[in-house]
Amino acid sequence: MIKLGDHRVVNPQPGEPEFLSAASGTAWSATRLYSVGDDQATVAEFDLDPTQVLEALRADQDTDILRPGVAERIIPEVLPIDPKERASKKADFEALTLVRRCDIEQLRHPARAEILRRFPHGLLMMSGSGGMSWEGFRRSTCVVYSLDDQGHIAGLPAKISLEALHDSLEKGDQVNGDLNIEGMAVYGQSLVLAQRGNSVDADGNPAQNLLIFLDLGEVLESIYTDLSVGVLELQGTRSYELGHLPVEHDGVTHEVKIDFTDLDAITDDPHGRLVFTAAGEGPDGSPVQNVIAGSAVGVISADGELLSITPLADRSIKLEGVDARYNPTLGSIDLLLVSDADDPDVPAPLFAARLLR
Repeated sequence: MIKLGDHRVVNPQPGEPEFLSAASGTAWSATRLYSVGDDQATVAEFDLDPTQVLEALRADQDTDILRPGVAERIIPEVLPIDPKERASKKADFEALTLVRRCDIEQLRHPARAEILRRFPHGLLMMSGSGGMSWEGFRRSTCVVYSLDDQGHIAGLPAKISLEALHDSLEKGDQVNGDLNIEGMAVYGQSLVLAQRGNSVDADGNPAQNLLIFLDLGEVLESIYTDLSVGVLELQGTRSYELGHLPVEHDGVTHEVKIDFTDLDAITDDPHGRLVFTAAGEGPDGSPVQNVIAGSAVGVISADGELLSITPLADRSIKLEGVDARYNPTLGSIDLLLVSDADDPDVPAPLFAARLLR
């Protein structure tokens, strides 16, 4: 894995640093990269040259090719500096995906023509995790931006409520433990959410990692009709066991469960696979609470089988976002990855990696 630069911006908002400090999702199309910061409720777009990325991967060396980008404030309020206050008030935007024009064109939905008319150049979606804040509100806001013909964010965002969906998932049989949606990807006729199973249920059992499938056409139609997504859009779920990573504490080795942190469908992949990031983080109440045991990248087949999971050599990195595309020359999966240092004073880095399989 190599580093391509830091998420710096040319137009920081008042009271904010000149960078994204906690990148929690990323998407890349043509030369446009989008990343969202969960702490700052800010999305930023950057120019990123595919040729330069390929050259950096070929050389397998760190470089600095990510030029400063332009930030868009999703929610106008500036968050407190105090870490506890900040965590309690943030909207927790953990999931981001790009819906391209070709994705809409391939829909088998009666509203396809109207969706295309409203979003002729695609759209950018990002959503809260669905978890409850310390102040008792559910983080269920989904924000949608239209894109122009150059891929730039255009106009004001539309806000969609996912509260009905989130409530249904957490109160139903699909999710055990706390709801924590950390990934979102367009996959054929579906919008797939990744539930991070990093909590425990009422009986103390570890929560499951889930992929949650929604009807993409229904979700997109809801953006301009009732502004709400609920259980009617739900198609089904699938659970995954991702294994454990060891971490040392006071001379004792603890096995920490690995859980989803993001998800992406591999662009132009002839095999129709999904890529995910995952992280091992010590659970609440354990001797290694909040300790990062490491991160991993995994691949899921078109029929839902877990094909591989590869831990990072550097166990200090907590991967939070991934964009994946198929490299037909090498038959590889080329990745862009972002991480969250859980420190508002540290710029979020952008990494690149290659899976040869």
